Amino acid sequence: MATRKDTTKGWVVDFTMSYPDGNRARIRERSPVQSRRGAEAYERELRQQELDRWIARAHGVEVERKEVPTFAVWWSGRFWRERVIGQRNSRSERQAKECIYRCHLEQRFGSLPLDEIVWGGHVADFRATLAEMVEAEDLSVKRANNVLTPLGTALKYAVECRVLEWAPRVGLFKLERPEIEWWELEQYARLLEGARRLEPCWNVAVHLAGEAGLRVGEIRALVWERDVDLIGETLTISRQVRQGVEGPPKGRKRRTIPMTSTLHEALRGLSVVRRGFVARNEDGSALRDGQTTHAIYRVCRKAGLPERSWHVVRHTYGTHAAMFGVNPWRLMAWMGHKRIDETMRYVHVAEGHQRPLPEALLTAGAVETDPDRRVLAMLGARSRHHNGTARKRESQPGGN
Repeated sequence: MATRKDTTKGWVVDFTMSYPDGNRARIRERSPVQSRRGAEAYERELRQQELDRWIARAHGVEVERKEVPTFAVWWSGRFWRERVIGQRNSRSERQAKECIYRCHLEQRFGSLPLDEIVWGGHVADFRATLAEMVEAEDLSVKRANNVLTPLGTALKYAVECRVLEWAPRVGLFKLERPEIEWWELEQYARLLEGARRLEPCWNVAVHLAGEAGLRVGEIRALVWERDVDLIGETLTISRQVRQGVEGPPKGRKRRTIPMTSTLHEALRGLSVVRRGFVARNEDGSALRDGQTTHAIYRVCRKAGLPERSWHVVRHTYGTHAAMFGVNPWRLMAWMGHKRIDETMRYVHVAEGHQRPLPEALLTAGAVETDPDRRVLAMLGARSRHHNGTARKRESQPGGN
């Protein structure tokens, strides 16, 4: 008997049906009776149903077709309400799914009944079309996988709800993730120096990204009373702001991050009442997405560096911490990753780009016996080391 107990679906029937004409089909269904005997009985029932259908088709008898919704009705109806909203997808996830449906899925599948999509080979043809777009460099591999994932999820959920008998395996393209971008020690110090020449809110925003690894949405949502502890020198990340809407941070996981000495000084140096948003407009209102996007480019230009996004500053925090010997599990908690393999990307980059650490950084870490505090001390000393080196160069003959 081809029955098994799945960790998420319970007892399921999973077997390959061999028809008298030599064709084969894989049948996968969740048993309506959740026990071993119930699943075995359901398998026998399914095998008999499939055989009866084949005999009926062989004799030209019209098989009563189970009425199923079109993909458009299914997507915007039960799938969206029960699977997307019911599973509490974040606002950004919903927006991404809506965009993918409008741009890629609606025109191709919207008017087709779900069973026609399954039996008509439409999924394989659509996957081949995406592969051709990737070959022509009209679409990235990551974007193609982002398109295929919700398609597969919608069809699988139709099987779970017994709207479809089975769903084809959509499958994703193999993707070699690009190496993360980050700033070298001297470049990062120049970035902080460029931020200090702009408005105080952008100075502190760059410090929050580079000295604590915050995402830009988390920077916009950071509130003095709720999230900043200057006495304990910690930040609590519990919210983010995306497109003007506040919600939980990525991964829906609250985390606490210790401040470096440089970040602590930057926060204490703000000449504002410590209420409301930390990084904010002059009238106290929250920063908008467009403001922050353009601001980091201004900072880069001020520092004489190529224009890079906020996420590169966050990557710099993780990469430098890995270079200084941070425990990966500790870095995972600080950066708010859900999986350790995300954090290990920084460790691999640090291993592949080993640098001799400046004596000033080693000295700053040597006074700390606790491993975490040693890494924090070295992170906090990055900008001070560069400033001292720059002043030394300028004082030498021919310095500029």
